[in-house]
Amino acid sequence: MKNKPLVQVKNLKKSFGDNLVLDGISFSLNTGENKVIIGPSGTGKSTVLNCINRLIMPDSGEIWLEDKEIVTAENINKIRQEIGYVFQGFGLFHHLTAKKNVMLGLRKVKKISKNEAEDIARFELNRVGLTDVDDSYPAQLSGGQKQRVAIARALAMQPKLMLFDEPTSALDPELIGEVLNVMKKLAEEGMTMLVVTHEMGFARSVSDEIIFMEGGKIVEQNHPEVMFKGPENERTRQFLFKLDDLYGKGGE
Repeated sequence: MKNKPLVQVKNLKKSFGDNLVLDGISFSLNTGENKVIIGPSGTGKSTVLNCINRLIMPDSGEIWLEDKEIVTAENINKIRQEIGYVFQGFGLFHHLTAKKNVMLGLRKVKKISKNEAEDIARFELNRVGLTDVDDSYPAQLSGGQKQRVAIARALAMQPKLMLFDEPTSALDPELIGEVLNVMKKLAEEGMTMLVVTHEMGFARSVSDEIIFMEGGKIVEQNHPEVMFKGPENERTRQFLFKLDDLYGKGGE
C-alpha cells in the first residue's frame, strides 16, 4: 500500500478583496520529496506557503500535514513546530547573536534546557557551514550567512517539512551559491522541502517536481527534465524561455 503524502493541499482558494490570488490549488508532497513552485511575480506562490503555515487563512480548501488538517486546526502553534519556514528577509532578531537566534525557539517553545539548546544550535550552525559565528550579531554577518542562520534556526526545531520563500532573492549574486548549496545538501539528506524560487538551476538539479503557477492556478506540474526540455503547456514554455533570456539556459 502506498504511503500517505506528508502534505496534501486540496482546492485552496484565497482572495484579497476583489483580487483572487489562489483559485483551486491542489498538490501533494511525499516525505523526502522536494518540489519547487515557479511562476510570475504576484501569482500566489508565496501565498501558498503562507497558507500552509497558516500565516494567511485561506477562504476555502484543505491543507493536511499527515493526519492533521491545518486550516481548521485549533492547535496551530503545535503544528507550526513541525514546519520550518525560511523567509526572503531572514527574519533574525538583531539584538541576539547567531547562536541565540537558533536557540530561541528551542528555549521558548520546546522548553529545552540552555545547555541542550546550545548544543543543538552549534550542531545546526555547523550543519549549514557556519562554525565561527556563534557570538556574531546579524549586523556582523553577510546576507548569505544571515540566511544560513535562518535555515539553522528552522532546522533546530526538527521539522517534518521545510518551506523556503525565495530564500536567495535578497542576496547579492556571489552569496546565492552558499545558500543553495545548503539546500542541496538538505535535499540529499532527505529533508522534505517546498521551495518558491527563480533559481532555475537549483530547480532543475534538486527538485523532484516543478509546479508552474500563474493567475492563482497551477498551469503545469511535471518532472524538471520534462518542464525544461518539453513543457506540455505553451504558457510554461513562454515563461521558461523568458528566464533563459534573462539568466541563461536552465537558469544557470
